[in-house]
Amino acid sequence: MGRRSVIANQVLEIMRRHARHCWTLDELHDDLRRHGMTPDPSSVFRAVSRLAQAGEIVRVPIDHGRGLYEVAAGHHEHLVCDTCGRIEPLACAIVDVLDEQVRRSSGFAVSGHQLVLTGTCAGCAPASPAAGRAHAEHARAR
Repeated sequence: MGRRSVIANQVLEIMRRHARHCWTLDELHDDLRRHGMTPDPSSVFRAVSRLAQAGEIVRVPIDHGRGLYEVAAGHHEHLVCDTCGRIEPLACAIVDVLDEQVRRSSGFAVSGHQLVLTGTCAGCAPASPAAGRAHAEHARAR
């Protein structure tokens, strides 16, 4: 990719530093502004596009009406809360086992997959005492 721009460096630093799993372009733009930078939205878009092209970040295959991006790391699946929209990573070896079973039973060579599980996160499901505590912590973190 060559030398990264100042904005691309800041975007990557923000994404690595925060606990948030996925970012929209607007969220990245807002965070850059909170850190004293004044990039226009098109500059953030170009920085994200270049980082994705270089393989440093990836677009998350979840349709929220806006592009979602995360730091490129080992492959993982995603959990999406239907109530609050929270997105969490999920390491899941089951899909890898399924890929192998498909190959053995059908000869089909799986080249990739996307798995998104939707439901209610512990923070939004106060059905049990543990979930109630998680809900209270979740509400404070918002």
